[in-house]
Order: sequence, then structure tokens, then C-alpha cells
Amino acid sequence: MRDAYDFARYFIKNGADSLPNTYDGNMKLQKLLVFADFVNVAEYGKLLFGNPVLAFKNGCVVEDIRLRYKNNYNNFKADSDAYQPDFTKEEYSVLKLVLSIFGNASARELSEINHTFDFWNEAFERSIDNSGFHNKNLAVVDMFSHKADIKKINAVIDAFIRSSNDVTKKEIINGITFYYDDFVLTDDIIGQLEDFSLDAEDDCYTVYFDNGKMVIY
Repeated sequence: MRDAYDFARYFIKNGADSLPNTYDGNMKLQKLLVFADFVNVAEYGKLLFGNPVLAFKNGCVVEDIRLRYKNNYNNFKADSDAYQPDFTKEEYSVLKLVLSIFGNASARELSEINHTFDFWNEAFERSIDNSGFHNKNLAVVDMFSHKADIKKINAVIDAFIRSSNDVTKKEIINGITFYYDDFVLTDDIIGQLEDFSLDAEDDCYTVYFDNGKMVIY
């Protein structure tokens, strides 16, 4: 099993931390690592890496990677830029899936998503004593502990794959993009779209037919 550092370097090499060398950049990197680990559990029934994942207030983190990013970012970045991954087909599939689903989200958005999983909540509550002290030794999460969590991430994956497989056609007329599906773009329709494009206020529109009448919005 690989070290999480390999996957962290891949994410940084591809600019996935979004705000480099910042608290938010580190937090986003942590969430991408954790989601990659969890997606691997959902897809292949096993963890992606061997590093422990801990439950913190803002979600789960891979603590040794978090500290390395925080305390020695420049070397981390240089190592990532020079890194030449040799991942398996399964590993690449998981990483690309995570970037496609979660890559455009902010650190805060990913943290909020992380908070919806029971494995985080269970470990975080266990790690806080009566005085409010966070005991990292008690904060290790078990991603296999809640079947409902696995069903939830599987539903997210399935929804993404279905949406990715939807084929939407487009036609550009006078610089305006028209998206359409389920009908043939005849010369008559193109003529109507051309007339519409001359006074269009936006750059793109969706076209569909409702009871035989063309609707553009």
C-alpha cells in the first residue's frame, strides 16, 4: 500500500490545492486525500493508502501530510513538481474521479461535505474529552464503520457518472452557443436560431421543444 505522500504530490503537481501555501490550500489537499481514500473504499473495498486519517474540527486530515505542507511547503512543492507518478490503473481512476467530482469545490465546501459522514462525526466526538481537549490518538477514523456512508459516496459517484454520460449537442451561431438534445437540427430550426442570435443578450442558451413549440432559455 502506498504512502499518502505520493497522492498528495500528484494533487499538488496538478494544482489541486488551489490556494498554494495557505491554510485553505492545505485543508483542500487534506479533503481530496480523504475523499480519494474513501472513494477507493467504495469502489474497490480497500483503503488507498496506509496513513491514518484523523477527525479534526474542520473534517478529516492525514496529519503527517498536513504538517509537512504547513511546515515545509517549498520543499513539498518542489518535490511534487518533479514527481513522476507510476500509479496503477485503479489508482489513476480514483484520483481522476475525485478531481472531477470535488476538484472545483472550495476547502470550506469540502469540509462541509466531510461533516456529513458519520465516520468523521463518530471519531471526532470520541476524541474530545470533558475539558474540550482534542486527543489525536482517539481521533483515528474507520471508513468501513458505517455502511450508510459508503452508500452515500457510491450515490455521489453514480450520479456523476450518469451526468458525464449524458450527451448534449451544441451549435454555435453568430458566436452564440445553443445546447440541444433529442431532436434533429433542421435548416428551419437553424434559421430561427440565427434570427434569435442577432439580438441575444447571453453567450449560450438551451433549446428544447415543449408540445411542438421551440423554447430557448
